[in-house]
Amino acid sequence: MTHTAIGSKDVFSGLPPQMRRLAPNARNTALVALLLVDGGLSAQQALAAAFAHVEEGRAAQRSHAVSSSEFSTSLPAVERNLCSELVYGFLRTEIRIAFILSRVLPRPQSLPRPLQLVLGLAVYGLLFQDRVPDHAAIYCAVDTASALYGQGLAKVANGALRSVQRLGDAPRQQDFYAGDGQALGSPQDISLFYSLPVWIVGHWNKHYGHEAAVQLAQRSFERPWSALRVNASYAEAALLHEALLACGGSAVGRWGVAFAPGALPSEVSGKPLATLQALGALSFQSAGSQLALEQLDLYNWDSPVWDVCAGFGGKTVALLERGVAVPLATDRSRQRLAGLPGQCQRLALPGPATALADAANPPVAEWSGHMLVDAPCSGLGVLSRRPDIRRRPQQQAVEHEQLQRCILERLVGLLQPGRELAYITCTLRVQENERQIDQLVRKYPNIQLVRQWQTPHDHAWLEGMFGAVVCKK
Repeated sequence: MTHTAIGSKDVFSGLPPQMRRLAPNARNTALVALLLVDGGLSAQQALAAAFAHVEEGRAAQRSHAVSSSEFSTSLPAVERNLCSELVYGFLRTEIRIAFILSRVLPRPQSLPRPLQLVLGLAVYGLLFQDRVPDHAAIYCAVDTASALYGQGLAKVANGALRSVQRLGDAPRQQDFYAGDGQALGSPQDISLFYSLPVWIVGHWNKHYGHEAAVQLAQRSFERPWSALRVNASYAEAALLHEALLACGGSAVGRWGVAFAPGALPSEVSGKPLATLQALGALSFQSAGSQLALEQLDLYNWDSPVWDVCAGFGGKTVALLERGVAVPLATDRSRQRLAGLPGQCQRLALPGPATALADAANPPVAEWSGHMLVDAPCSGLGVLSRRPDIRRRPQQQAVEHEQLQRCILERLVGLLQPGRELAYITCTLRVQENERQIDQLVRKYPNIQLVRQWQTPHDHAWLEGMFGAVVCKK
């Protein structure tokens, strides 16, 4: 399957033509999105494209340009939410689901790819969606299989899912996946139960130990928490922070509040969360990202900061809210960087100058202040929130090492004496974290490590982050 830009018709060029026979509901839209993920899109991109496709179809239907039987009706909010849950949930549990299907089918990989995904989504419903009756999950899958491939493969789908149903609670137990039938001992066992590539589990096991590897695998398998950051410059920031904590949130640093899955309040102190966000009172930012800034003591920086890999600008605005000057923000993605001015306007903050630039080729010849580098990385610390990362090959992580090394070496060449560079990743991989800093300090005698921090392995819900601050002597 090939793809180009999101929203273009080329994104969908590789979808089987029989997909048009499917009713426009959450499960079928999730199927479309997962096929787009197969084609190389991230889960977020694929969902956006699938939803846009549905909306475009609705518009075409209104103009009578397409048949009403096509995949072309708008999804209500509840269906969109279910679709998102199915996509992210399936990707988070894909390896476990594949193992379960291998126990009830002789060669599931020989089935057409859309049918494999239909079965996978149904198994996800059977195992992880308590509010969906088993018979409903099976019926929907069989109906979709029949629409796509006729009664022959529909019977195969029905038989396989009935067999999964008869397994009862066994697929939820560790011993179902353990090689010795008792405990999760090997990386292979952990990989199957927590649905992770073996190479990731092996890395954690080698560098952090067995117990930490299991803890990290478990954290990556569970649904992510949501986190808010109260705007410190907001007039009623303290009251809002207290109110969020009173809603059942957990404190993250000075102004952050995290909520368990499904516990995010719809309103606080009588005001809808969306209203407070629009007023500039708060923003969404992952708990790990917030805590990294706190632990590295970046809020006490007293010189101007260049946010070198600004992305969507979350760390830029967090620093600005706390009174840290950030006159320059750059990123290699125009799409990510484009939203930063609007964020600053919403939060009533002075917007930095922005520029499209690759950190490996700095756009400035000199810089007199500090630098913040939220570096491109393998993302092994955010597998719960970004489950499609599980599909990335190990070689891609190796390629990140080379890019990170290039970025660090280019930037320390610009760093002035007495100034600091903060290096942050959202991965838990030694070669991209501790080793990068060790190599940098060894290669450049005038660079010294000031402080270093990593998310505790045993933390129940905090995403995995690493950070280090170096200074030029």
